Amino acid sequence: MTFSPETGNLPLKIVHEFPNSGSMSYEEKCAEITKKLTELKEKGFGGVVTNVRHGSDYTKNNEDWSLFRFSLEEIKRLGMRAWLYDEKGYPSGGAGGMTIQANPDYESLGLVKISNVLAPGKETEIRLPKGHMYFLYAASYKCDVDGNIKSFEPIYEKRCEKSERGVTFSNKTDGYQYICAFAVKRLYEGTHAQHNVCECRRYIDVTNPDAVAEFIKNTYEKYRENTSSHVKTPEGDGLIEAIFTDEPSFMGCYINAGLYPSSVHDEYDDTIPLYPVVNFGRDVENTFESLSGLPFRKNIIYLFCGDDKKARKVRYQFHRTTSYLYEKNFFEQLSDWCARNGFNFSGHILLEDDIRHHVIFEGNFFSLLRHMHIPGIDMLHSIPSIVREEMFTPKLVSSIAHGYNRPHVMSEVSAHAQGGNVTMDQMYASLCLQYEFGVDVFTSYYSEGMASRDDYKKYNAALGRIDKIMSGGAHRADVLLYYPIETFMMHRKPASTNAFSEFTAEENACKEGLYSIMNELADAQVDFDFADFELLKSLDIKNGKIYGKNGEIYKYLILPPMELTDDTAGFFGVLESKGVKICVMRDGCFPELNSADFGRKFSTSAALVMSFDRAEQNFAVNLDAPHRGLAFLCRGNTGNSYMFTNSNDTPMDVDLEIHGIENPMLYSPLEDARVECVFKKTSSGYTTRFGLREYETLMILDSDIQY
Repeated sequence: MTFSPETGNLPLKIVHEFPNSGSMSYEEKCAEITKKLTELKEKGFGGVVTNVRHGSDYTKNNEDWSLFRFSLEEIKRLGMRAWLYDEKGYPSGGAGGMTIQANPDYESLGLVKISNVLAPGKETEIRLPKGHMYFLYAASYKCDVDGNIKSFEPIYEKRCEKSERGVTFSNKTDGYQYICAFAVKRLYEGTHAQHNVCECRRYIDVTNPDAVAEFIKNTYEKYRENTSSHVKTPEGDGLIEAIFTDEPSFMGCYINAGLYPSSVHDEYDDTIPLYPVVNFGRDVENTFESLSGLPFRKNIIYLFCGDDKKARKVRYQFHRTTSYLYEKNFFEQLSDWCARNGFNFSGHILLEDDIRHHVIFEGNFFSLLRHMHIPGIDMLHSIPSIVREEMFTPKLVSSIAHGYNRPHVMSEVSAHAQGGNVTMDQMYASLCLQYEFGVDVFTSYYSEGMASRDDYKKYNAALGRIDKIMSGGAHRADVLLYYPIETFMMHRKPASTNAFSEFTAEENACKEGLYSIMNELADAQVDFDFADFELLKSLDIKNGKIYGKNGEIYKYLILPPMELTDDTAGFFGVLESKGVKICVMRDGCFPELNSADFGRKFSTSAALVMSFDRAEQNFAVNLDAPHRGLAFLCRGNTGNSYMFTNSNDTPMDVDLEIHGIENPMLYSPLEDARVECVFKKTSSGYTTRFGLREYETLMILDSDIQY
């Protein structure tokens, strides 16, 4: 049995710059483009992600656009696929600096707290710091000598005028006062806009619809003008599959101190003080008041201080507001433009791998990425055991794709974290693992010198075979795991200038519990999806099970240690009344969840997974014991097809029972060959035992089916 790799999704090579020195003639540059594309074709790549040249006259050079159009014609002639890249470097949004050049008010904004403790009988002034725009609000609160606030009812408050350069505080009481002034600043120094590995460049306010429209005008519209003959038609014809946006984010966080890229587009001033900061924007104040019904300025203090229920409520409403504005004005606007103009919207956002970072840089991933026609991730690792541990990112984004009927998930793949120093077997296993976690489109930053032409072709062909076999079938998953973004919205506050790495006990407990459940499920070969509250509400409930939109039948809903809102608490109770099996992981940080009258409570993720009645529930795979480091995927069409990868650097034996397959065989996609294996029929399926070498991927297929 053999499979044609060209019928599956072969990896795409990211090519930002074709050879293009100033001394070359136009014809020589064209010849270099043809040479490079031909080499990639011979190495088994299915196409490229590319762009107009990233020169100093980005998007304004006629010859660059002519060469770009020539490259598309060559891609088409060679039978390859094309994606477009939407920025001069990253993060996407600045259009190489043109967006903010059009209007400085399009720049990302932050709201900072400048504070001190004022002794009884003293008077002082807080001056507007260097590099800050204006004061928004000021207030003082009763506190102890160490600055711990005793009451959040202001003793003194002031709505500031933009012209004020200082705020004077006078303590006429016999107690200490916590004085603070809240100022608006442009977010550049200290943020990801300054500290990245591409270029120091000011960044846009992703919540500002006019800023995003300017980005579209300066980049997307230019691509539309120069790709009109290659845009996909309503019938699906056309060369260009998608536009790739790269790491847009909020900038309300100080990160990567000491990291300076070699290119500086905008001069910076490292003497500007870095005060605790939250994300802000032109429309944040009014939108917060409209969505929450709360006055904004009187409640600003809770964005930085306080742990009681009111403080958590204010922070929750604030982070919901910024996420909503980011979704509406960046993701929805780009998605709508792409849909109107025949492009798929794709790419990935910043720092997806740790849920504690989501509120800082993005908001609710489900709300944002549901607007991508091909949602994507960035996987910087190519050590299989690390990719296995980093499964949160592909599982989260593929869950969004499953929940919103997106047929593909993209991963920007590299060995960046390993300095490119990995073997082809490690690279291949890393991509196979991601495929099992829901990815099916790979955009590659791997070095072309990593392997010979024939080796590259062999491994790329294997990935094409895997996709040919597994694509199109329904995803079989047994468990739904709740995405507890509300917990991080409630508890995220910048405790100091080092807000990126400081987290509350509640944030840490929620993250650790969630990841321990995820890892325990994976080691027990129980496949799962994530769902946020909005998606969960939209799913059908029948006979005590939750029905996904891609054929999943979830038999359990798992809640990690987390905060409850009024809406979620009531809804979980309704689900249980309909027969849904809800499992709750306890933690001392969340007494309300621990005492809730719904769900079976567990103290450890291992105990939770052991409680599943897998035989009765007819899980896709049944094992007598967990297989540490083994990943699997089950897809069902005419019959089930299974894929298994060993992420360990040592061999393992696999013992399991499978279901939904008539005449199983063991198959190696890398060798395109059947592997000897004995399958024993049971009343509900087959049992088998087979070996997996280190980093090896094997599949169990129905030998009677033409894939």
